[in-house]
Amino acid sequence: MNNSIVLSCNVINTIKSLPREQQFSIISAIAGEMIFGAVVKDELNEEEKRLYAVIKSDVCRDSMRYSNCVAV
Repeated sequence: MNNSIVLSCNVINTIKSLPREQQFSIISAIAGEMIFGAVVKDELNEEEKRLYAVIKSDVCRDSMRYSNCVAV
């Protein structure tokens, strides 16, 4: 695998703070898109889409930081 996916403590705590149903929806969407390349946004409701966008942004930022640290 060429790219790492980093789930920081901040991301994990954010997901854990969500209701159980949303936790599963969000983490499934992240895994589906980032690991398998699936388009999963159609399966999320409007609130979950907003949460997903924020959490995905955090995961991408943290993953980019990790990649930059490892490359040095």
